[in-house]
Amino acid sequence: MRAPARFFALAIFAAAPESTAWASDAYETVVIAPPVREAGEADLSTPELRQIPGAQGDAGKALENLPGVARPGLTGGELVVWGAAPEDTRVVVDGIEIPALYHLGGLRSILHSGFLRTLTLVPGGYGAEYGRGLGGLVRLVSRAPPVESRGEPAGFAGSAPSREAERSDRGGVGCGGPKGMGTLSGFPFEGELDVDVLDASFEAGMAVGDGGGVLAAGRIGYLDRILGGILPSDTRRLFPLPRYRDFQAKVAIPLRGDEKIEVIFLTSSDASSISNNPASPSSLAEENRSQSFSRLGVRYVRAFSDGSGASLIPFVGWDRTRRQEVAGLGNADESIASMVLGLRGDYVAPLSPRLTLVLGFDGLFTLSDVQRSGSATLPAREGDTVVFGQPISGAAIADTWSASIGNLAPYAAPEIILGRWRLIPSLRLDGYWISPSRSTPENGVTPRAGSSRLSWSPTPRVALAHQTRSWLRENLALGLYHQAPSPSDLSAVFGSPTLGVAHALHLVAGTDMDVGRYFTVRPTLFYRYMWDLVMRNPGQNPPLAHALVQDGVGRAFGAQILLRFSPHPALSGWLAYTLSRSERRHSSDSSYRLFDQDQTHLLTFVGSASRGGFVAGLRFRLATGMPRTPVVGSYLDATTGQYQPIFGQQNSVRLPVFYALDLRIERHFRRCSLDIVPYLEVLNLTNHANVEELAYDEQFVSHSNITGLPILAVAGVSVRF
Repeated sequence: MRAPARFFALAIFAAAPESTAWASDAYETVVIAPPVREAGEADLSTPELRQIPGAQGDAGKALENLPGVARPGLTGGELVVWGAAPEDTRVVVDGIEIPALYHLGGLRSILHSGFLRTLTLVPGGYGAEYGRGLGGLVRLVSRAPPVESRGEPAGFAGSAPSREAERSDRGGVGCGGPKGMGTLSGFPFEGELDVDVLDASFEAGMAVGDGGGVLAAGRIGYLDRILGGILPSDTRRLFPLPRYRDFQAKVAIPLRGDEKIEVIFLTSSDASSISNNPASPSSLAEENRSQSFSRLGVRYVRAFSDGSGASLIPFVGWDRTRRQEVAGLGNADESIASMVLGLRGDYVAPLSPRLTLVLGFDGLFTLSDVQRSGSATLPAREGDTVVFGQPISGAAIADTWSASIGNLAPYAAPEIILGRWRLIPSLRLDGYWISPSRSTPENGVTPRAGSSRLSWSPTPRVALAHQTRSWLRENLALGLYHQAPSPSDLSAVFGSPTLGVAHALHLVAGTDMDVGRYFTVRPTLFYRYMWDLVMRNPGQNPPLAHALVQDGVGRAFGAQILLRFSPHPALSGWLAYTLSRSERRHSSDSSYRLFDQDQTHLLTFVGSASRGGFVAGLRFRLATGMPRTPVVGSYLDATTGQYQPIFGQQNSVRLPVFYALDLRIERHFRRCSLDIVPYLEVLNLTNHANVEELAYDEQFVSHSNITGLPILAVAGVSVRF
C-alpha cells in the first residue's frame, strides 16, 4: 500500500512516523521509525512467514503459529483467536473486508504470498477504524506493482520491499552480469511460479507507463486427487477433500505527484466433500460445501502539502455459499447469495508535534438471499450437545427469505504525545440497519411482512502506551465492539427475525521488551466479555419465529507470551505460548460451560537456519484437545428405529493432547535472473496419531479414534524471476 503508513496506523492505535521515501530503479525504499504496536499485536513480513515449516510457503497459513490462535481441527479453515468464534474475527485486505482467510479445509490461504507485503494479527483491542466483529482482526497489505523510476513525495511509501533484497535474504548467488528484474516489451517485469503436490500457483508484476504497474497472482488446487488415495478411510470421514482456486490483481494508476489510484480485484472459489460408506442408510454421513467470493475496489490516496493526507476506498463484491449435509435420516441444504457494498475513508491531520487527528468512516452494506431446507438442528451450532456421527431425524422444514444488513460508522481518533506517553482516545459511532423480509413464517396466503430497525451504538475505545526505557514499552487497550447477526440466522423458521446486535468488551495489557540485541519478549494479558450472543433456543417447543434467542453470554481470558530470537543473521525463530479459557452460557444458566473450540494450552516453537543457500526449519506444536460431551448411555428411538446417545455433562471431557513436529528444507539456486527453490516439507515427522474426533458405533456402546494426517511429505519447486 503506497499511501502513508500512518494513514491507517494512527487510526488503529499504532502510529508509525515515516521518513522520506523515493522510488528508485523500479523499487521503493521505505524507512519507518519503530512502530508503537497494539497490545498483543503480531506483525511479520511475508518472506519470514513463507519459511515456516508446515505452511508450504503460504504466509497466510503461517498465521496459525502466532500466539493467541487456536490450532484448527482436521476440517480446518477456521480462525479462532483468543476464544472468539471464527465468524467473529474480521479479515481486511488493503482496507477491503473479505469473508474468509482460508480455503475450505484450511490447508491454503486465499491470497498468494507473493501478492502480500505484511500480515498483522491483532487478537483484540484494535482501534476505531475497524469494527463489525467481536473477535480479532487480520490486516493484510499487498505489495505494490513494479514501477518505472519515478520520484514521488514523502508519504507514498509502503507497498513493496525490494525483490532484490528478498533474493539476498534467501541466499541467492549471482551468476555474473546485471542483477534485477527482467523486462517484457521494454517494461520491468517480475514473477514467480510454484508447483507442489497440493497445488500450482503464479505471481507476476510488470511496470506500465510512467509510475504505473500491474501485479497479479493466482492458484489452482488438486489436493483432492492427491490425498484421496492416501488418507485412511476413517480420516476421510472427517477430512474434507477440497478443490480450490483464487486470483488477485492490483493495478497502480499514477495521477499527479501527490495523488494516485489503485484498482484491486480479489476472487476465490472452493468446493469440498466428506462421505462415508455405511452398512445401512441410517448411518449415512455426507457433507458437500462450496463457497466463493469476489471483491473489486478502487483506492484513492492524496497527500497534501501541509503534511495531512486522505484516502478513500469504495468496493463492491459478491459472496456465495452452499452447504448440503446428511446425517442418518436427517438432511440440510442451505444456500446464501449476497451482494456487498463497502466504503472506507479517512483524513489524517498533524495539528502539532504532539497532536495528530484522524477522522474517518467505515461502511458496509450486505443484501442476502437465503434458501434453507431440512432438519432444524442440522448443521449443529456451537453449544449444541451432539456427537460425531449421531443420526439426526425429524420433520423436514423449509424457508426462503432475504435480509439487508448495513453498518455505517464515522469515527475520530486523536493521538496525543506527552513525553514518554502516547494516548489515543477514540470514538466510533456504529449505526446498524437490520431488515429481514419476513417477521413470521409463511402461512398460506398470509401477506409477506418484513421488519426494519435502525440502532446506533457508541463505541468508545482507548489505547495507552508508555516508553519506560529504550528497551521496555507498556501497552494498554480498552474498548467496546459490536456485531450484527448473520443473514442465515434471521429466518422466521430456522432462526429469529428479531435478532439484533451482539456486544463485547475487550481489555488488553502487554509489554514489549528488547532483551539484549537478539531477543524480543512480548507478554500479554487479555480479557473479553461478550453478551447478547445468538444461541439456539433451549426450550423443547420454541415460540413461533424464535428458534434462536439472543441471551448468550461469553467470556475469554488468559495470557500469552511471544519470544522472538535472532542471535545470528542465519538463525531466527520464535517461541509462542498461550494460556486461555473461553466459556459460554445462556443468561438464565447459573454456570458457564467450555466453548466448543476452547484450547487451554497452546505452544509453538518455530526455528530456521540458513547456510550456503540451504534453509532448514523445524516447527513443534502442542495444543490441548478440544472439549467433547461424554456419552454415558443410549436408548432406542422407536419412531426411527435408531439408537440415540445419552449425554453426560456438556463439554466435560477433552480429546487427547495434540502434538506434531514438522520439517522444511529448501535450497536456493541463483541462475542469472532466476531464483530456483526446490523444497521439501515433512509434516508430522514422528507419525504421531493425533486424535481429531471420536466415532461411536451405532448403539453408542464403544467408540474409536479418528486420527489426523499421518506422516506426509510435500515436495515442490518455486521459480522466481
